[in-house]
Amino acid sequence: MKAVRLYAQVLVDVAHAPQSGFSLDQVIGELKEFVGSFAESPKLLMVFDSPTISEDEKLKVLKELASRAKMSPLTERFLSLLAKRSRLGILIDILKEVEVMQLEKSGGILGELTSAIPLDAGVAQGVAQALSKKLNKPVQLKERVDPGIIAGMRVTIGGVTYDGSVKSKLDKLVGSFR
Repeated sequence: MKAVRLYAQVLVDVAHAPQSGFSLDQVIGELKEFVGSFAESPKLLMVFDSPTISEDEKLKVLKELASRAKMSPLTERFLSLLAKRSRLGILIDILKEVEVMQLEKSGGILGELTSAIPLDAGVAQGVAQALSKKLNKPVQLKERVDPGIIAGMRVTIGGVTYDGSVKSKLDKLVGSFR
């Protein structure tokens, strides 16, 4: 979505401006905490989604949340902008895009790790570290579950796929009999 990329780029540019005095890492942390507050309080999400609650009331709630969470002025202004434009619904996507931009800016690369079942965090982190070492750059992996690969995992990064899935091995075996 074009709007996601645009909002993410604006946030990254403002945070990285020499005179801003803000840390993008801090802003990302504050945004994650804000997103987490929706999971803890579904009623809070309803406040921001409700067409019956005025923009001013929504901004008052946002200002109160920002004050309680001791958010930086940049984070508060960014959230207010999204609220005024009824874009809080894309905040999670914006946050993901900001993290990708930050990774790319540091010379890193984003990849996708697909497994048949959800992996322990340590396993995915170990794969990312091994790839970082192999590629000599930071690697961040987005995880996806696809039971169709039966077992094992498949990693796609920089247009290259490393396939250690049982499905691909079975496909090769079946192909050799044709």
